[in-house]
Amino acid sequence: MTIKPLTIDDEKRARIFKALSEKKRIEIVRYLMQSPQLNSCGEIGRTLGMDKSNVTYHLKIMNDAELIHVVREGQNKKIHLVKDMFNTAVPGFLDSL
Repeated sequence: MTIKPLTIDDEKRARIFKALSEKKRIEIVRYLMQSPQLNSCGEIGRTLGMDKSNVTYHLKIMNDAELIHVVREGQNKKIHLVKDMFNTAVPGFLDSL
């Protein structure tokens, strides 16, 4: 049996699975996947019925797992998915949403 080299170490994989283990974070991923533009924390919160501090908390966990990328635009932060990370760590996950 040949073992393929890992493209992601186990610590990073654990952060990814932790980030995806919460229903609200999956809802955020689904929203970002379906939204054509970059979204702010406030936009995500309004759409999903979450307060800004709750969204910020979830986004931090997702950012730590490198599932999202945050771009600063003046005082605002815009969020988008890092689809390559999803495709590497959990192939097919985004397609399932």
